[in-house]
Amino acid sequence: KVTRGYIKIDFSPAWELNEKVIDFIFFSDKPSQREQKPKDERFKLSFRYQVHGTAFFQGRKVAELTDVGFNNVDEVIEKLVSLLPDDIPPRSMVLFKIENRDKKQTAVYERTKGKGF
Repeated sequence: KVTRGYIKIDFSPAWELNEKVIDFIFFSDKPSQREQKPKDERFKLSFRYQVHGTAFFQGRKVAELTDVGFNNVDEVIEKLVSLLPDDIPPRSMVLFKIENRDKKQTAVYERTKGKGF
């Protein structure tokens, strides 16, 4: 014969954690991390830096390059635009993710086909 048993799950660790979260949210005066201003690091390029650029359209990667010799972001975007396929319709938003590999910095730019490029 098999006896069926019932196991009562102990939720007390979760309740204790919930109490700590509620106490922290409502009853603490620590400043939120969302209120802290991010570091103001400027995204600069020089012809010496290795740059990795990627273009995304509707979540798909449509163009990519890694090279040196770019003086500013517009030159990188101009080169990526020349690599884009022709089937992207006008007035469509394209995201350009540019990464400075030497400084380990990343910036994302949006451009509209027909206006921005």
